[in-house]
Amino acid sequence: MHSIPPASVPASIVRLQGIPVVCISGRLDTTSSPVFDAQTASLLEEKHTRILLDASAMTYVSSVGLRSILRIIKHTSQCGGRTGIFAAQKQILEVIEISGFQRLLDIYPDRETALNGSAG
Repeated sequence: MHSIPPASVPASIVRLQGIPVVCISGRLDTTSSPVFDAQTASLLEEKHTRILLDASAMTYVSSVGLRSILRIIKHTSQCGGRTGIFAAQKQILEVIEISGFQRLLDIYPDRETALNGSAG
């Protein structure tokens, strides 16, 4: 069992204009994904047609990290909505594109555009 030091906690959740925004920090990989899943589990117990992922502080995502994101995507889809991601760095966007996730996510350049839902 890996223990995660507090400095590497991968997510925090805020609500902006009534929309849950999951702020992802650092790496979302084999080590941090279980913590991320635990941190976002309460969101998946509520009905949310929209959840936004703030990737501005995200530096890396692995296939295991994508699986964690997919849990959120499936949840919003089952609730009749979509998940969005914003402010992702180029290398994160490349992984999203290579994995085919750009069809599953609404991709926004910044927080304001994401909150307005302009790309979806």
